[in-house]
Amino acid sequence: MMKNGLFLISIGLIMFMFCVNRVTLEYDFLLMTTAVTLIIVGGILSFRANKKAKQTEVKSNENR
Repeated sequence: MMKNGLFLISIGLIMFMFCVNRVTLEYDFLLMTTAVTLIIVGGILSFRANKKAKQTEVKSNENR
């Protein structure tokens, strides 16, 4: 899950970079909305995976 979240964040950031037209300097709000959505979903996935990994690490250290 952690790698999936980081992948979605990176794709979202690339899309966010290309949401501006270089010639007219106008924003493509549909692409920007999609990019922000991917960044948020990827952040949530990576946060949950990181939290779960820390919990399993603590449980494995308690068993020793």
